[in-house]
Amino acid sequence: MKTLRPVLLGFGFAALGLLQAQTPPRAPVNHDFDFWIGEWTVTTPDGKTAGENRIEAIAGGRGLLENWTGVDGSSGKSLNTFNAGRRQWQQFWVGSGGAVLELAGGLEGGGRMVLVGHGSMQPGTLHRIAWTPNADGSVRQLWESSNDDGKTWQTLFDGLYRRKASSAPAHS
Repeated sequence: MKTLRPVLLGFGFAALGLLQAQTPPRAPVNHDFDFWIGEWTVTTPDGKTAGENRIEAIAGGRGLLENWTGVDGSSGKSLNTFNAGRRQWQQFWVGSGGAVLELAGGLEGGGRMVLVGHGSMQPGTLHRIAWTPNADGSVRQLWESSNDDGKTWQTLFDGLYRRKASSAPAHS
């Protein structure tokens, strides 16, 4: 029996190793938003071009930098990162018109990133922005606001991001 125990123990460790090899580990949470990386043309629901956006990985993949240019001449940037101390994603946005947004949240069912917070445009107004990756590689961004603490929401922007031909999908 003493001879059989090391063999069985070794077999058990080998089986455990096979199970772990078959189940790839989850990518670090700081890559949850990588689906947004790329160069995009953004259109409204009626198909009109709203602008262009370039999202790039920064700081060794620990953050994303957004570079927005609207067809109306507006522009803006956001810095996005996973804050491990708070266990949430955070976004800080500044626009050419002076608008500032500070949002926080995370990944929800279906791979949708949802961030909620306040801005400088109308004190007391709650903002919610959701980015949903679609099967065709596009991303829907829905920006909503609420003046009653989230009981009801009004759409501020509904955009469909389509990759520019020169922009390869992100690999994490």
